[in-house]
Amino acid sequence: LAIARQAYALRRKRAAIFGNPDLFGEPAWDILLDLFIAEGEGKSVSVSSACIGSAAPATTGLRWLSVLADEGLVMRENDPADLRRVLVRLTPAGQAAMQRFFEAVEAGS
Repeated sequence: LAIARQAYALRRKRAAIFGNPDLFGEPAWDILLDLFIAEGEGKSVSVSSACIGSAAPATTGLRWLSVLADEGLVMRENDPADLRRVLVRLTPAGQAAMQRFFEAVEAGS
């Protein structure tokens, strides 16, 4: 989880230093990182928050959420506490893939 947090922070720092976040656009990866970190911290993420986490316009974030859902990496579900709100989270396959990725990074592979 620490490596994921660091990766997310470095992506934000890179955009701030270069002054143009569009140079480094990877909305899908940003969404996956955001969801992985949130899940590790036991936090829920709304669709709108995931779009913000994508560091892209909302329409782009929504499009990438759909792509990630089609790939079986994320799923949407109604918020049981507020039925007007939709939450998004990693699927078991998405969680496993992120875990494998960060284990490989940690191992230096």
